[in-house]
Amino acid sequence: MNRLLFVASAVLVCGAVIAALMVVGGPGFARMEKNDSKRAQDLRRLGEYYRCNLPVDLAFGDSDPQINPERCHGHRRKPDARDPATDAEYRFTRSGPDSFEVCATFETDSQNTQQYPYQMITFEGKNGCLTYTRNAAGMDWVTN
Repeated sequence: MNRLLFVASAVLVCGAVIAALMVVGGPGFARMEKNDSKRAQDLRRLGEYYRCNLPVDLAFGDSDPQINPERCHGHRRKPDARDPATDAEYRFTRSGPDSFEVCATFETDSQNTQQYPYQMITFEGKNGCLTYTRNAAGMDWVTN
């Protein structure tokens, strides 16, 4: 009887552990979520840097660096932000004289704007981008 009780308890505990790992995702999934969280933070930091120090692009008629001194204290040096899993640089794309985006490929499929409500990251599959547009009135940069 004791042996049967022990086997039943062991099966119950193993089943509970397996069920918990299926729900939570295990340590590998937690690591991917942690990497995704770092990617979101890095996109925000890079977006703030580029908002203050937009590189010259002759295709858009630039002649001098686009420096926006308002609210740019501490954004003079480009952050050393790289993808935590691949060590690759994040993608910066300037789509016009008054718009740019910084993008990263996220590891998990569960990314959405509710997970990063204050960072305004838009997702297309696993590709997440933070897009900035300069409004014409005050020449301030806003996230889309």
